[in-house]
Amino acid sequence: MTRAWSLRGVLVRRVVIGASLAWLAGVGLAALVIAHEMSELMDDSLGGSARLSMALYQGAGQVGTLVQGDGAIRIIDGGRAVTDAPWPPVVQDGGQDLPGWRVFRLSDPASGVVVEVGQTTEWRRDELVESVGWLVALMMPVLLVALIAARGAVAMALRPATRFAQTLQGRSAQDLSPVTAPDLPIELIPIPQALNVYLDSIRTHVTAERQFATNAAHELRTPIAAASGQAQLIAAGLADGAAAGRLAGALGRMGHLVERLLQLARADAGTMGAGPCDLIRVTQMVIADTGLAVVFDDGDMTDIPVAVDPDALSLILRNLLRNAADHGTGGLRAVLSPGPVLTVSNAVGPGAAFRHATFDKGSGSHGAGLGLAIVTRMAAAHGIAVDYAMTNNRAQVTLHFGAGIGQLA
Repeated sequence: MTRAWSLRGVLVRRVVIGASLAWLAGVGLAALVIAHEMSELMDDSLGGSARLSMALYQGAGQVGTLVQGDGAIRIIDGGRAVTDAPWPPVVQDGGQDLPGWRVFRLSDPASGVVVEVGQTTEWRRDELVESVGWLVALMMPVLLVALIAARGAVAMALRPATRFAQTLQGRSAQDLSPVTAPDLPIELIPIPQALNVYLDSIRTHVTAERQFATNAAHELRTPIAAASGQAQLIAAGLADGAAAGRLAGALGRMGHLVERLLQLARADAGTMGAGPCDLIRVTQMVIADTGLAVVFDDGDMTDIPVAVDPDALSLILRNLLRNAADHGTGGLRAVLSPGPVLTVSNAVGPGAAFRHATFDKGSGSHGAGLGLAIVTRMAAAHGIAVDYAMTNNRAQVTLHFGAGIGQLA
């Protein structure tokens, strides 16, 4: 079973993680900038201290011990160290790193005075850490406010979807009208659109089933009433010699209608397999089973494998042949051609027309009006294209099976 998950939770987590990573990246970049600027500022401070110390020494001519906490100053006059420092002597002017110290050297070639001013790297590092720490402390409330705002923004953005879900929960099961969601964001609009397509399909099926039930009840009423009337006459001893025949005929018509209804249900259910089967063999078996006078032209082909369930194909052909025999005037033919294509045709009288709707039949028809409906639905379920045509006083139904599937096993 799939574990339930929250879209709001996922969005909040991702926004929080993204904002946090962006915040960390910003703080890291700021720390690098601060470190660079502070290093330059401290180097400027060392240079200023060196120049001030040299000016003081040259003006006073002497200086005492200059060591103050984390810094120290060395003054060399004529090669003699006036004040000493804890780092080895430096031979080049400018700022440079020594073990444990950052030292700035300033020399005056005219007087031979050299001043070296240094700061411990530990002190410089502590100053940098303290500055970055204050930056983080000051930026932390900004991050918290951003996370709270992101959570609220996500909840507000999902509010239309929540209202839409509540609207659906409040709908009656019998309400198949289209749903409306005018305030949904663009990203969620496909949901009600797809739902409306689904509801439209359900509405169509429900309407068709209701109409089917109505028509089926109407069609069954006549043979049931006829059979019931004849049975009552027979039971009362008032029936003539033909009553049994009329009862059998009524029951036969009712059985025929029930059989067609079951066939239509199988076509709608789509529960049959996908084959394969031999089109020639199945056609021959159906023709032989119906006992109809059908001229069969196999096109000099020995076998035609098609990806159709044999029972489904038999049902399609049986209904086509029965429909042609019941409503035509003879000349029933079944012709196979490459494709594979099977064409069933028969002669018809003036004004003949195909009736595709369920229970749609002519005034003189004794059938159930389900033959072509069964053919159409079963063919669609198995990927068979069906063409209907009336030409030269002949009704013609063509089944296109596609490219086949190769040799049968």
